Amino acid sequence: MNTEKLIKNIIDQIKEAQIKLGFAKETTRLYYPVESLNGMLGCRAEDDIQMLAILEGAGLENGELGLLRFSAHKGRIEISVPPEGAVYVHEQVGEPAFLKAMIELFRQDHHCRISDIRNLFESFSKDYVCEKMPEGSDFDEVFYFKDALIDPYYYCVKEEMGHTIYHRFTKEDMANLW
Repeated sequence: MNTEKLIKNIIDQIKEAQIKLGFAKETTRLYYPVESLNGMLGCRAEDDIQMLAILEGAGLENGELGLLRFSAHKGRIEISVPPEGAVYVHEQVGEPAFLKAMIELFRQDHHCRISDIRNLFESFSKDYVCEKMPEGSDFDEVFYFKDALIDPYYYCVKEEMGHTIYHRFTKEDMANLW
């Protein structure tokens, strides 16, 4: 079981929130679909109860993020990270350059265009992918770097009613969206 992938994802989610909203020494609650956790952990839980048992037996409770707590909620797993986890991420984890630039682009202009996002990706590497999402998808385009060391996430973008939004997904979650 690949628990390192899950811990990294938790840290990445907390860091993204801290870049967007600022640091707060408080409990963070993250909600993961069982399907996402299966992909990250490399397991095959059939439902939230099975996944809860897997997580509770994985030895994840006491690490750098503090005492993690897990609970099942209608097909999803809540992972509760105590305030010391937020402090750890704030003090020990640097701000990823690309993510910081992406957030700044959206902070400056909620009406940014696909071309603005392309320009941002290109400023980090010419070796990126921009693809149209399938018809009926919740998103218009997906962007990602071929070199995951630049940034490992897939950024799905939607333009609607004069606003542009993005959501970040893992490679495994993207496979489920397509």
